[in-house]
Formats: sequence, C-alpha cells, structure tokens
Amino acid sequence: MNAPSLPRRRLHINALELDLRGIPAETAEAAARLLGPALAQALAGQTPQVLSGERLDADHLASPASPSAQALAAGIAQRIAGTLRGEQP
Repeated sequence: MNAPSLPRRRLHINALELDLRGIPAETAEAAARLLGPALAQALAGQTPQVLSGERLDADHLASPASPSAQALAAGIAQRIAGTLRGEQP
C-alpha cells in the first residue's frame, strides 16, 4: 500500500540573478546546484503569496568570507522564502 501523496505545488522562477562577488567560483557553482532543494526545504509547509509577473528583490545576504556551498544555498533560499512570505529583508 502506498502512502497518500501530498499535493504538489509549483513555483516557477523565470530568472534568478545572484551576485556572488567575493565567493570562490567552485563554491558559487555548488551553491547554485544546491539552491533548488534548499528552496524546496525553505518553502515546505507554507503557501507563498501568488506573485505572478512580479519582480522581487530579496536584497543582500551577509556571508562569512568562506561559506560552505550548502550554507550559502540555505541562506539564499531562506532569503527568497522570506521575500515570498512578504517579510522585509
């Protein structure tokens, strides 16, 4: 017997601009690959506002000089999720 599946929600991001100046290229590339799963986790259990066609600015994220790719992706995801919830950065 299969467990009941939860309804799937979709979030379509047309474009995402990240300025990762000062972050090593390898870390930035790894963080970009980890961003999708990190964003799914940050948005789990919530319903983001419907913002069709809007441009959002998630502002700046303070980061240590040498962040891990996972920590960087999680921080970016939390910032995006907060913006979608209508929180001020």
